Amino acid sequence: MSLPITSKGMTKNIKDYDSGLIELHFGSGAVLIAPGLQGRIFCQVGDELIHRFDPAPLNPIKPGEFRNLGGNSLWPAPEGGPYAFNYLPNSDTWLVQEGINDANYHISSRSSETAVIQKEIILSNRKGANVRARFSRSISMVNAAKCMADFNVQALSYTCEDVITPLEPYNKDIVLIAPWSLEQFSGGEGVTAFVKVSKAVESVNTDFYGVPGNRLSYGNGFFTFALGGEERLQIGIKAVSRPEFIGALDPARCLLILRTTPPQSGIYFNIADNAQPKGPFSAADMYSIFNGGPLGFYELETIAPMQVSGTSVAPSKLVSETLILCGAVSELRRFLKNHGIDQTSLL
Repeated sequence: MSLPITSKGMTKNIKDYDSGLIELHFGSGAVLIAPGLQGRIFCQVGDELIHRFDPAPLNPIKPGEFRNLGGNSLWPAPEGGPYAFNYLPNSDTWLVQEGINDANYHISSRSSETAVIQKEIILSNRKGANVRARFSRSISMVNAAKCMADFNVQALSYTCEDVITPLEPYNKDIVLIAPWSLEQFSGGEGVTAFVKVSKAVESVNTDFYGVPGNRLSYGNGFFTFALGGEERLQIGIKAVSRPEFIGALDPARCLLILRTTPPQSGIYFNIADNAQPKGPFSAADMYSIFNGGPLGFYELETIAPMQVSGTSVAPSKLVSETLILCGAVSELRRFLKNHGIDQTSLL
């Protein structure tokens, strides 16, 4: 079931909320960058909006209420634990700080195929440190024609380079911070997420807030995660396992999504939204998949390590590439099989 929105209608709708909307076009697709909507990124292929977009949170809400608009957004990790950015000192109340929730980006540069947006904000962490930082997003179109030559599908691909730069010295014993890209899509039941990774069983981190159990199935060099249900779930994929990519297949929408980020040197740490009882370095994930369950959406997430210079936090960079394919489900499954994900071989 496709979303009942045309590309022209969708663009106009976003423009109603952000007159500075940037559109990068390639073939039958476009990448929409909304500096005035938390710097979120949306894609459309043909007449269909691919990402979830919910303008309802832009209407008057309670102060501090989370404006979860959808799309691809940049967040500071970690969410929970002793260095959390979603909890303030001596508080167990989850929140999204003004710098993320309300502060918008300005356009630094743009061309027909690229755009750079930035903002400078102040964030507080659970240890009481006030962090002044620059958030930068550099978006570029990718020509996917070559890898799609043997498949009868529509394709759109883009890269996003997210950089968090501390603007003052911060000791790594007081501040942990790294870029974290959450890409959000409508759907759940019937959608299958997947991860290409050797030693698949050993690669999964389920220490978030629920265990997927039999929703995880393992194949040769990959595993799948059946989304949907009535429970919110999240998994991480360990950086040490060197995963190749994550993604999701939505047969109802005839939609396939892949996300990749290269491994980096640096300090991967626990991003989870929990107390992290085993400490901030008890997990080190490179990807994460969030199943919203009753919320009706899921997220494919990429995570960068923190960089340090001596004892100080240094600029950290996350490079993510998203590939979106629309077409017959048989073609999408053939593409996946060609890239090492053959669901018929699941154990």
